[in-house]
Amino acid sequence: MASFEFEVEPELEGPVRRGYTGVVGPFGTVRVFRPSAEPGAEPLRQAVVSGEMFPAVRFTGGRGNVPSLDGGSLIIDEIAADLELRVKGVRKGSRWLAIDHLGRSYTYTAAGGTAHLKGDGVEIAIGRGRYIPGLGATRLGRVEGDASATDLAIALVLEEVETAVLTTSGALLAVPMNLLFGRQRDEGTI
Repeated sequence: MASFEFEVEPELEGPVRRGYTGVVGPFGTVRVFRPSAEPGAEPLRQAVVSGEMFPAVRFTGGRGNVPSLDGGSLIIDEIAADLELRVKGVRKGSRWLAIDHLGRSYTYTAAGGTAHLKGDGVEIAIGRGRYIPGLGATRLGRVEGDASATDLAIALVLEEVETAVLTTSGALLAVPMNLLFGRQRDEGTI
């Protein structure tokens, strides 16, 4: 399959952005969203991908009010993927998420407003797109290589996940939080 680009637009629930929807090349229409909890209930901390040609992908868990890489899990067609936060330091580019699922391995990085998912022969980059008044900013994706619907679904679901642990500022803020709350993860050295 040739390389291609795509754009997904924000989806609102009242005034709150809950996800994105759009057409992703030959894979057709996709919707990635964060379902909302009942008023007064605990936040769901979930992000879900749905589309006729896409596998059922769900990211769930983490810390805070939205799904987070910090303690979350990725489930693809009811099979959990192995997630491991890799840390070599605090500097830009020294933190990434390693993802393994059914024999496929990926690395995921997010910095400077653009996220990259890289696997065997495929790279998917998703960054900020154009601004639509009253709706918000779109997300622009670029696919290089022979991407599958699963590759795209992983990259898209992570657009609705808090990825601060992968950024330099997130690493610097995590150090005091780890001390205060007793987390044991090594945030790297400067």
